[in-house]
Amino acid sequence: MKSVNGGKLKNYLIYAFGEIFLVMIGILLALQVNTWNQQRIERKKEAKALVDLLEEVKINKQRIEAKQSLRFAVVPRLRKYITLLSSGEANYQSFDEFHSSEYIIGMTNPSNGVIDALISSGELNLISNDSLKYLLADWKDQAGNLYENEQILWSSTLDYVGYYEQLIIDPRQVWKDWDAKKIEDSFNRLQSKIPYRNKLIAYESCNRIVIEECKLVLSFIERIMTLLQREIKDKSDYL
Repeated sequence: MKSVNGGKLKNYLIYAFGEIFLVMIGILLALQVNTWNQQRIERKKEAKALVDLLEEVKINKQRIEAKQSLRFAVVPRLRKYITLLSSGEANYQSFDEFHSSEYIIGMTNPSNGVIDALISSGELNLISNDSLKYLLADWKDQAGNLYENEQILWSSTLDYVGYYEQLIIDPRQVWKDWDAKKIEDSFNRLQSKIPYRNKLIAYESCNRIVIEECKLVLSFIERIMTLLQREIKDKSDYL
């Protein structure tokens, strides 16, 4: 009788442990499926964020390049005008040729809606590529440095314009009450002023500095775009 009861107990224990094992396997499978689903949701969010970021970066690149093109266009005209001044060959026509084309360039206004939203929500951590994540986190500092230099250029430009406008008429307007001699005499007085020349050189220096800073920012953007495009391609299954 004892052996029979012992056999029943042994079978019961085997059955109980089997049930427990099956329950544990079920729980582990459920947790694994839940983890897999959660990871898939996060990857889908990441893929969507990557696409949105790429579009925003493209917009910023276009805006920065547009301003850079304007600054580049100023360089040869400005250098020619300064050369004529320094050689004593400048006249009002020289002044007119430079100042009648665009040389007053404002600041770039980058779009940061997507990156701001990711940072404020903490979802920037969804970006699985650490190199890309660090570049994105540093983007606003890079854009901020460019903006600060653009502000310095803007102030230098206004300072320069504010000075010459006190001594000579604006060449963008035809002044019928000013004959050629009066205009030329006015320019001769202007070009003899040391502050005028110094402010012109300061403007040129600031323009050159912003151009170099802009090159660095555009290179930074290219690195971000390369990584974004690579990540989007790798996560195309989640789009």
